[in-house]
Amino acid sequence: MNRKVNRTGLAILGLLLLAGGGLAIARGVGAFGARAANQPIFSPATSAFVAGSSWFWPVVAAVSVVIALIGLAWLLAQLRIDRLRRVRLEESASGVTEVDGGPVGAALADQVGRYPAVRRARAVLRGRPDAPLLDLGVSAREPADLSDLVTRLHEEAVPDVRGTLGLSRLPTLVRLSVERGTRTREVR
Repeated sequence: MNRKVNRTGLAILGLLLLAGGGLAIARGVGAFGARAANQPIFSPATSAFVAGSSWFWPVVAAVSVVIALIGLAWLLAQLRIDRLRRVRLEESASGVTEVDGGPVGAALADQVGRYPAVRRARAVLRGRPDAPLLDLGVSAREPADLSDLVTRLHEEAVPDVRGTLGLSRLPTLVRLSVERGTRTREVR
């Protein structure tokens, strides 16, 4: 699912629940008058209908279970990581050559993690098997020469992965953050 659709759906659901809860609290504290605050939520006719219909509560339970399952599926979809499991290197009449995406990302993260200014690195391949994208997260130590680090990423790390996979292009998103290190003192 698209992130904008998820955020919009969550915002609308949140506003509806907030409005419903706010109205219930306002009614309970007497914002709509003492008479409304003291009346039951359901009218006597509605209560009689519910009491006289043996099918009502099983239907409510079934609908609740369906809504809960839809919510659970949506929650699991939010937790799903869109990592690329396989990268297609070659496709011909004789077959398809693919490699696992996880070890490729791990090898790149290990390579970048050994750069002097880097505290930690994370690399994940995303996208489609025939058109992978590289998501590279790098945390640098402070003080760090960021221009040198970016140059090494641009001229060494990404071309190494692209060459290893035999790709002519590999769109890359680099997320670079600088972390403050522990202060060191000179001891004499």
